[in-house]
Amino acid sequence: MTKQEIRSAAIERRASIEVQDRGLWDQLIFERAHKHRAFQIASCVHVYRSTAEEVQTMPFIEYAWGIGKEVYVPITPDSGDELLHCCVTWRTRWQAGRFGILEPVVELDEDLVPAEHFGPDAAVIVPLVAFDRSCRRLGYGKGYYDRFLTRARTTAIGIAYQSQLAADVAAEPHDVPLAAIATQECWYRP
Repeated sequence: MTKQEIRSAAIERRASIEVQDRGLWDQLIFERAHKHRAFQIASCVHVYRSTAEEVQTMPFIEYAWGIGKEVYVPITPDSGDELLHCCVTWRTRWQAGRFGILEPVVELDEDLVPAEHFGPDAAVIVPLVAFDRSCRRLGYGKGYYDRFLTRARTTAIGIAYQSQLAADVAAEPHDVPLAAIATQECWYRP
């Protein structure tokens, strides 16, 4: 299968999850993933804002705020191919970004940091469309997270529904594997 075929099939499977299952599974995934050692010991975490069909990420953000971690959320620029990374707090105002996903309204330039800011004392929760047992991920096809993770020196943790598992995601040399992926059923580690 091509990457686009794998991506389309995974998106279709994810979209077919029943609402009552989705809520429970989101909670199970959060309970598993936020206990990852890298997330627990990180002084700062980077967490994407989820769409309605993705595993919900606000519990990660709120949990991190609650225990005193710095929290960063990506912003997809209108032009260019590098994510921006904005520090967010409970006071942050949000707006729909380039792809309709909520992004922080940048109040101060110093709230933005480069990818290199995320070192060994950080953890990143990474979005994905599909994954395989080797923790290789297939994203939405723009390469934003592969470029980000190449420059960051941090632990990258994927979160997904079990139905997003694929036999092979047709990974290429530039694709960055994750340290672990949590689903509602189990952990995957390379």
